[in-house]
Amino acid sequence: MTSTVEALSSVKKKITFEVPAERVTAEIEKVFAQIRKRAAIKGFRKGKVPQTLVEKHYADMMETDVLKNLFDETYFKALAEHKIFPVSHPVIESDEIKRGAALKYSATVEVMPEIEVRDYTGLEVKKEKFVLDDSVVEKRLSEMQESMARVVAVEEGKQAENGNFAVIDFIGSVDGTPFEGGAAESYELELGSGRFIPGFEEQVVGMKVGDQQTITVTFPDEYWNKDLAGKEAKFDVTVKEIKVKQLPEIDDEFAGQFGEFETLAELKAKISEMFEKQEKERIQSDLQDRLVKALIERNEIEVPATLVGRQLEMMLSNMKNRLAYQRLSLEMMGLDDEKFKEQYRSVAENQVKGSLLLDAVGKKEGIKVEDADIEAKLAEMTAESGQEYEKVKEYYDQNHNARENLVAHLNEDKVLNFLLGKAVVTEVAKDEL
Repeated sequence: MTSTVEALSSVKKKITFEVPAERVTAEIEKVFAQIRKRAAIKGFRKGKVPQTLVEKHYADMMETDVLKNLFDETYFKALAEHKIFPVSHPVIESDEIKRGAALKYSATVEVMPEIEVRDYTGLEVKKEKFVLDDSVVEKRLSEMQESMARVVAVEEGKQAENGNFAVIDFIGSVDGTPFEGGAAESYELELGSGRFIPGFEEQVVGMKVGDQQTITVTFPDEYWNKDLAGKEAKFDVTVKEIKVKQLPEIDDEFAGQFGEFETLAELKAKISEMFEKQEKERIQSDLQDRLVKALIERNEIEVPATLVGRQLEMMLSNMKNRLAYQRLSLEMMGLDDEKFKEQYRSVAENQVKGSLLLDAVGKKEGIKVEDADIEAKLAEMTAESGQEYEKVKEYYDQNHNARENLVAHLNEDKVLNFLLGKAVVTEVAKDEL
């Protein structure tokens, strides 16, 4: 058996094999003998089928088994001999398998590119300048106030206003005929929300509890139900209840409902602190992304499609999990698996490029993750989660994959910090980025 290697690109190699005729013939005879033992052809007992019939009926099975056996015998030896480390499954191409003839077949695999990283010091990057925005605190307080709001019925005889909640019964019809989905009982409608057909909510404004009224509206031309689009409809509406939202006062008592805060000032200080932490983390993450982008621009490399595919699958899984948490789906976002992958392929490719280049910088600079780095990270994680340090440490000691991922993450952070220390960073306002 001989094998030769051809580099099709920086990330793709083709290994061509030639198996001697006598070895091919011997394997064909062995495989046919194995098939004959279990061959089942009408009129013959198992194991007693004539050789000629076995070869006629099971030729395809023979070729598959012979190629598999010869592949197992030759492929892995060739990988070791030529020091090839595939990141993909091989794509096999083979000549016809027949007695008395040598077999030529090839296996094409993807490999990691050999990277000679350069020009990675002095990278010029912009960093967003942090600005403490007091309006964020007020906005967050308003959101918290909304979450604590109570909805109560208004006094009898009061007219419905925008911002009120009208509890209504309604029946809709077009040309005197009710239509599907056009009726409901005790439906709570926030007036002014724009959730109903244009013109509907405006006509409920001014009605009182017990009032009955026929409301006339026209469905928009672009309405999702084409049977109703552009048509005039009449709704018989009865107001059963009118409610108003009551917001609590934002004061010290209000602050006490959100933790161990004695005063509103303490709550505001905490909101401001959290905002500052989140903003600085976002700015730092954006800076790191810009740094990696600058590194890629100086070191354009080819990456294996297999790694890009794996990255896309991980991104897709993460996206689905985040959407599911919000009770959403890809379909609700106008996407499916293939559209997502098409849209984010370039992002995944750059992430793989960045990861490989950072790894290359780390190796060139001798950057390594020490035990002290791991211990410090575990201590940080336990402080944030409130778990016991020993339990967290035990998990990472016993879970090999989790520990490897943690070390890879820490190594990447160390390389990024090294590059930032050598970079030319300019702070600019957000609108200058």
